[in-house]
Amino acid sequence: MAALTDAQRQQLLAELREMGRASLEGDQQFARAFHPISEHLRVVEPDVYLIVGYHGAGKSMLFKAAVNQLLRSPTIQRLLGRSLFLHRFADQQAKWLAGYPRTSDFPDVGALRRFAARFPDERGRAQALAELWLAYLARLLRDELNAPDLEAILAPSGAEIDRIMDALEHQRSAVIKALDMLDDRLRTERRWLFVSYDELDTLGGTDWALMVDLIRGLLTFWTEYMRRWQRLQPKIFLRTDLFANARVFAADFAKLAANRLELTWSDRNLYAMLIKRMANTSEDWLAYCQAAGLRFEHDDHLGWIPYLPNLDAARPLIERITGPFMGGNIKKGRTFFWVLDHLRDGRGQITPRNLVSLWGYAAAQELDAARASGPQILHPTSLRRALDQVSDEHLRTLKSREMPWLAELAERLAGREVPMTRQEWEALLARDWPSWCERAEHCPPCQTPAELLDFLIDLGVCRRRPDGRIDVPDLFLHGLGIKRRGGVKR
Repeated sequence: MAALTDAQRQQLLAELREMGRASLEGDQQFARAFHPISEHLRVVEPDVYLIVGYHGAGKSMLFKAAVNQLLRSPTIQRLLGRSLFLHRFADQQAKWLAGYPRTSDFPDVGALRRFAARFPDERGRAQALAELWLAYLARLLRDELNAPDLEAILAPSGAEIDRIMDALEHQRSAVIKALDMLDDRLRTERRWLFVSYDELDTLGGTDWALMVDLIRGLLTFWTEYMRRWQRLQPKIFLRTDLFANARVFAADFAKLAANRLELTWSDRNLYAMLIKRMANTSEDWLAYCQAAGLRFEHDDHLGWIPYLPNLDAARPLIERITGPFMGGNIKKGRTFFWVLDHLRDGRGQITPRNLVSLWGYAAAQELDAARASGPQILHPTSLRRALDQVSDEHLRTLKSREMPWLAELAERLAGREVPMTRQEWEALLARDWPSWCERAEHCPPCQTPAELLDFLIDLGVCRRRPDGRIDVPDLFLHGLGIKRRGGVKR
């Protein structure tokens, strides 16, 4: 393959770096980044009420793609070899609404906490919070309901939870009747309304128990009503660890999960997503990808979509970018597999976000200290250093959003070496446990150190080794400030 000039390499690196940083707020930019996956597109099918995926698996992107009607693309229909549910209806016959997150038309965490505290009994609290979701569903659908007699529920500010819930207590039958009539009208007009609930792990702020109660209330509500309404349906996006947690997802919710969609990414789809973003970055990047022998199909909305019949079809491009090995020979590992293996969490999963960030950070490293030559763009050293940055970013994101307690965990783990025995882990977590639990923002989401360790394993922050010891994947090592025993200096 022809060597790149320094100017060409610098240009491609600068664009790759921006790809890793790019915001996807703009519709065109988002469409170029979105990669359709056959199994994920079941999200638009009726009776798929629950969508389960690990943190960063693309739940929000899939929802936005559905809302923006990107899933109607005829290219998707050709790629799948079949039509989707949406392809059988006109544009206005299937509408998506956000039940959560919402802006000011929803109570703040303090108001939610005070309302939940009114019901000390767990069963009564679950039912009260199910009623809360009913009230706010009616408010979301006010334009569709056309029910002036419900003004006592619809008129107050979304923050006025007490007024709204008191009004619901007196007008509950009228709310159900209005929703029944709406469903009848939707059937007559051959329309569908999908109400999406995403980012549910943010519901309670840093209050884990409140979040659990609110999610259980939502699941209780829709378990009771999902069969009553045929054209008014929920799409509940739930994190995998929350779905697996019996305190969140009880056996009573089995009907919701019967036809669930699980958002997982195969290695082939991960590389296809990455290559799609690269090819749509610029004409130069498209040409660079094509020079590695890759084929693409063009769509007016989705841009260039790579054709990858199998995982190995991505290898020529990845090896063109950074060479076949992570060093002088195979002993350092094959680049094609090293990239994926070092981004896996303890469950073996990789987030599309982290894969894109790795290449963006590696490009920034290469721009700071050029090492690549020939047709290559990146040196393996740049990828290794970028992995630490991805680890830091991943932990920073988790700590700043739904898992602030990871900050305290990082303080306890700083300077430690893994793997450790279970006894060593539990002793480390148990240190000053009562005072840790008293820290409102950083309180762990479990009752005991043993439970927290099992939770870390469920999250993928830790993983069990065959010898019984508990390790930490490379994705979390640098972010948590720990090292692996016997590790080789980079």
